[in-house]
Amino acid sequence: MTRKPLLALALGALGLLASSAGAHEMFLKPAQFHLEPGAKTVVALFNGTIDKSENPITRDRMKAVSVAAGGKISAPSATQWRDDQVTSYLDLTVAGPGTYVVGVSTAPKIIELSADNFDGYLQHDGIEDTLKARQAEKGPRTPVRERYSKHVKTILQVGAARTDDYARPLGFPAEILLTQNPAAVKVGDTLAFRTLIKGQPMAGQLVYASYEGAPHGSGHAGAAKLRTDADGTASFKVTAAGRWYITLINMQKATGDATYESNWSTLTFEIR
Repeated sequence: MTRKPLLALALGALGLLASSAGAHEMFLKPAQFHLEPGAKTVVALFNGTIDKSENPITRDRMKAVSVAAGGKISAPSATQWRDDQVTSYLDLTVAGPGTYVVGVSTAPKIIELSADNFDGYLQHDGIEDTLKARQAEKGPRTPVRERYSKHVKTILQVGAARTDDYARPLGFPAEILLTQNPAAVKVGDTLAFRTLIKGQPMAGQLVYASYEGAPHGSGHAGAAKLRTDADGTASFKVTAAGRWYITLINMQKATGDATYESNWSTLTFEIR
């Protein structure tokens, strides 16, 4: 067998391994990012990639669903959710003008993987720090138990009035917060953000930023690769108009019933 088929088989096996490991990012994708007051819209919850959802999220997995607007945080009714075979949808009616944030935080769940499968998943999802630490470790290659949860948000602009709700933490275990209202950001600007883990700055965290339809396609191969500073902040240049996302996976050694604990966080917004 030539090298090219071998490489294709290896890459295919890695993708299958990552999929079986539950290596799915989660994103909130609204039908429209800019709305008129009183409008009805739908916010899709993707579990998979920014381009494709693999499965819906059941209500019992949703630990918190929040909408921040007008200086207040509210919780939509469970009856506002519906599913198809691969995606969950939130039916939302916005009220007065302002900047809104919709967020979903899932309850922790544990998966168990072999050491090799876990390392393959780390490589596939770009969790470089944990992978490097494991590669430097000496000792037996025992199975790994990971306790993971996902915390996702999207920013909507209703009418012309811009409010600071985009910068309001929702109290999720992991969060990404822009330092500037995306409605005020233009192509060519530098956009900064801060990251929180359990309310504290997420220092030295690897973060990726990109937009739908980027030339590099799916995955993070061509995304902006960033590292937060001691205050948990980082920035990137906005190179195109469109639907942007910021994504991170914070993974730390755990105690008790898990080897590692991971908190996944994404933020979606639109630049005009």
